Amino acid sequence: MRETVLQLLDNEKYLWSSRKSLVTRNSLQNLYNCSPLFTAITWHIKTSAMPVPPVLPFGKLRALRLGAEISNINSVLLHLSSVGLTKKQVCQVLWYIRDMGIRNIFALRGDRPERNNDLKLDRGFPYASDLVSFIQERFGDYFTICVAGYPLGHPEAVSFEQDLAHLKEKVDKGASFIITQFFFKAGDFVNFVQWCRRIGITVPIIPGILLIQDYTSLIHISSACSVEVPRSVLDIIEPIKDNREAVRKFGVHLAVEMVSYLFSQNYSNAAHFFTLNRQLSVIETCKCLGFCLLEPARPLMHHERCKKSKRIVKLL
Repeated sequence: MRETVLQLLDNEKYLWSSRKSLVTRNSLQNLYNCSPLFTAITWHIKTSAMPVPPVLPFGKLRALRLGAEISNINSVLLHLSSVGLTKKQVCQVLWYIRDMGIRNIFALRGDRPERNNDLKLDRGFPYASDLVSFIQERFGDYFTICVAGYPLGHPEAVSFEQDLAHLKEKVDKGASFIITQFFFKAGDFVNFVQWCRRIGITVPIIPGILLIQDYTSLIHISSACSVEVPRSVLDIIEPIKDNREAVRKFGVHLAVEMVSYLFSQNYSNAAHFFTLNRQLSVIETCKCLGFCLLEPARPLMHHERCKKSKRIVKLL
């Protein structure tokens, strides 16, 4: 199951992933019954005034241990944020996960210091594009690299057009596919994809879908990520905000509605679910979308085999 991701195949309907580690075997098995194509594992350096040690304590990083275990049964996409790490430390991480057999990297810059306490941005990685270049230069095509896209524009970007230019730079430097920030209107993703194609971004673009769990977490997460919740969504949630189950069920409904539309209009053949470590909503969503098949999770093709495959890859 230790394969790389380069293109989404025409007959693959979706990708499932978790932004946070699910640590129990039972919860993982329940989610794998939905036949995910890969599992995303996020980890980061704790924000504190203490300097990051020159040699990272990999054995104590639970997320990396979990990634190694999951990679035996499902392809793993490991988040790698360069903030707070030197080039030497990034190399340590990459060699460590290479030895574990993980071949897929979600290359991110991470939060700037004002949102990350005393962590300092290493001058070698002022942008995610610099991290992409570094991985390509040091490891060639061993790793398949994913980067983030922002349907509403990155909150730090001067303009939407400037943000798209930065995204194209990441792709030009070696990124193989894009996973977007979450959104609440399918039209925002459609507009984003259309703009990307106009400027020459041809790699697969996977919509990030937030599974709303409750009113409080929705407001917190959307604020932290600078993603505005549309009034049309708030008008539905606010009257039921004290009923967590009702809000959660609406979250499932919204996710199913958006993904179904994007699939039917051929704007995507994949979806990336932000589960917030809660499995019920993602399982219900996958069942509604017809993803939960009685077959094992399959690894994604290595790009060399993709080239030889007779199946056509649709690129918008």
